[in-house]
Amino acid sequence: MTVGDLNRFWASFDVWILRILQVILAVGIAAAVVVVALLLVQGVPRSVAHVASIEELQRSVQALFAGILLVILGLELMDTLRHYFIEHHLRAEFLISVALIAVARHVIQIDYEHTPPTAVAALAFLVLTLAAAYVAMRRWHHGESTRRKGDGDVVARGSA
Repeated sequence: MTVGDLNRFWASFDVWILRILQVILAVGIAAAVVVVALLLVQGVPRSVAHVASIEELQRSVQALFAGILLVILGLELMDTLRHYFIEHHLRAEFLISVALIAVARHVIQIDYEHTPPTAVAALAFLVLTLAAAYVAMRRWHHGESTRRKGDGDVVARGSA
């Protein structure tokens, strides 16, 4: 077996693994959407009859938002896989966005009355750090794309 054959094997292996992961994610996302929709359809009549306080309403709405964010998290993971499939490398921007959505979902579900203030402060710091990293990565990536000419040559800022 030559080096070329081995490289073709691993390239094919990567493609098939990514396709399998995309199918698994697609099935999981579709199932999550169905479950969230069913819970919403079943839960609205029950909630209208049983929600007697703002706290109960808040818990119901938080659960709905967490379910929606879970679906969005799956979609972002699918987008990350799609970009990896196209570009053959992971961009940190996509990973940071997935992490930010996951942390935001967790923040929505926190019981702030029983969570220590240090944990809330740590989560706030994590959200701010991830958001700053995301903005920095977007600006850097946008700066890289505006510095390139049509033929792929990189030009210095201010020239061209």
